[in-house]
Amino acid sequence: MSKRKNNGNKQKNIDQAKVKAVSQEAQEAVAVVEAMPLSVTEPAAEQVPVAETIIEEAEDKETGPEEVAASDIEVSEEQPRPGGERREIVRSASLVMLGNLGSSVMGMVRQIVVAGTGAGVSGPFFAALTPAQNFNDFLINGSVSGALIPTFNDYAAPEKREELRRIVFTIVNLILLITALASVAFFFLAPWLFDTFLASGYTAANKALTIRYSQIIFFSLVGLGPFAVLLSALYALKEFGWPAFATASYHLGIIVGAVVGGIIGNHFFGTYGIALGVLLGVIGEIVLLIPGMHNQHFRYKLVLDLKHPALRRILLLYAPVAFSYLITSALALFDQSLATSAPCAMWVQGLTDCGVADLSAMRFATTLIQFPQGLVGAALSFAVLPTLTSHAREGQMERFKETLLLGFRLGLLLMVPAAAGLITLRTPIISAIFEHHNFAPQQVTLTALALQNYAYQLPFLPIDQLLIMAFYARKNTIIPVTVGVVSVLGYLVVALPFWQTGGIPVLAFANTMQNVLHAVILFVLLRRTLGSLHVRNMLPAIGKILLSTVVMIAVAWGLLTLLQQATPLAHYGFVGQLVILVVAGGLAAGVYFGGVLLLKVEEVHLLKGALLAKLGKK
Repeated sequence: MSKRKNNGNKQKNIDQAKVKAVSQEAQEAVAVVEAMPLSVTEPAAEQVPVAETIIEEAEDKETGPEEVAASDIEVSEEQPRPGGERREIVRSASLVMLGNLGSSVMGMVRQIVVAGTGAGVSGPFFAALTPAQNFNDFLINGSVSGALIPTFNDYAAPEKREELRRIVFTIVNLILLITALASVAFFFLAPWLFDTFLASGYTAANKALTIRYSQIIFFSLVGLGPFAVLLSALYALKEFGWPAFATASYHLGIIVGAVVGGIIGNHFFGTYGIALGVLLGVIGEIVLLIPGMHNQHFRYKLVLDLKHPALRRILLLYAPVAFSYLITSALALFDQSLATSAPCAMWVQGLTDCGVADLSAMRFATTLIQFPQGLVGAALSFAVLPTLTSHAREGQMERFKETLLLGFRLGLLLMVPAAAGLITLRTPIISAIFEHHNFAPQQVTLTALALQNYAYQLPFLPIDQLLIMAFYARKNTIIPVTVGVVSVLGYLVVALPFWQTGGIPVLAFANTMQNVLHAVILFVLLRRTLGSLHVRNMLPAIGKILLSTVVMIAVAWGLLTLLQQATPLAHYGFVGQLVILVVAGGLAAGVYFGGVLLLKVEEVHLLKGALLAKLGKK
């Protein structure tokens, strides 16, 4: 009896850890639309054990209470049933993932609406967002998954609820003070900052609009900072409901501001509606947390206990990450400075204000890159990271390597065709999604150039993410942070010599080189740590993936050429481009997956089995 209770408690702890990981993933999605891209084979006989392990883990999560009761009938009635608890965890995880997806979709809709305002508004808006966003990431957002949630979890028990409340509102009040003072200071510093560095290449009119936008947007941090802290506390208390969808409100506020500002802006508040929409979105985020706070009896507390040991722990946990965010923020600001001053790309004719068009193109292209990056990254996090951590903890290094290589193959299976598809169909993709209202044809060409040069990094992003997971699973966070700093050299080597002649395509490719270098260095260091990773065993699978991708590219390019030249679809605006994209992209995707199935790529069947297991159909 005692042994079974201990096993039940152990499983409960494991499940709670999984919920914690899910909540961390949701928090990291708060700023995904605005962030720049990160900085995101073995023989069949040897693949089976790893594949079965992952599928069995997925099946175990679906075990019902009847199955548990049948196999564990000695558990007393008072003991929580593991099957029911796992169902609750799956329900909570589904809420968070649904909220994550909703936020991503709203983020894409937001970018579509912003694109419709034209470069004269979108360029200043994106430039104005950067300082507030980077300050918020450095001050609070970066600490959520690595410091706040783990610390709050230690005080989440009912008997410690009042102490948790004291800690949370100490941080909330501290953040309120810091952001309020910083917003006032920024209000006076903004003209100098944008004039000399962040928008030095803008025209006087665009620069003035950028400054006004930034002064308004920076005050949103007074709400964004406390929101991140309160959301972390609610996730630690296992309160998922409305909080899971709160992050979508930020994007909705910007959408409402842009639409309302575009309709009635000239009569009431000029073009400031889109900036005021940021404030509206932050208010909406906080409002959606109120029901969860009410459910948890988590009322506001006027307290500032700076000597509490939990604050010291949070600072110690966050210090290495803060340094990394500082470097990343500095690079983002430098990248914007170059983008706003870069010349018009030689391939684009007819642009009169290159600075705002260049920065807008980079942001819209980034949004498209982050969509597959986010989806594949989340899938790999849920499927691979728990297994990697388990093998590292148990010292099973060969199985650790097998799981890592499996993740590599899964990432390449999805990201190689994604990169090829985005590059081949870049123009109809951008036309169908963004070309409406004030989005000029020249912006389509410019955004397509940026997208092409960003897309080269896609196959490396899942490998990079898995390598970071591998170091984290071995309790090593210093190496990924250090490599992140070193990989900045990859950006500088490309950007500094060529940005004045190549413009935006060069800056996008510089970002690609930064992320590729990050993955390569991490791979070399992990190999030196663990010995051979048996990468040669991946070559057959990689060859099949590449062969299927080449056929897919040929089909996509052939259909694209045929539909554009032999039909009048290209002249029917949005509808025509959408039809071209659906026909060419859909058939090309079918050809790719048909090819990998025909070539018997093992990972396709693994994905199918894992999905069926997750849906309860296997």
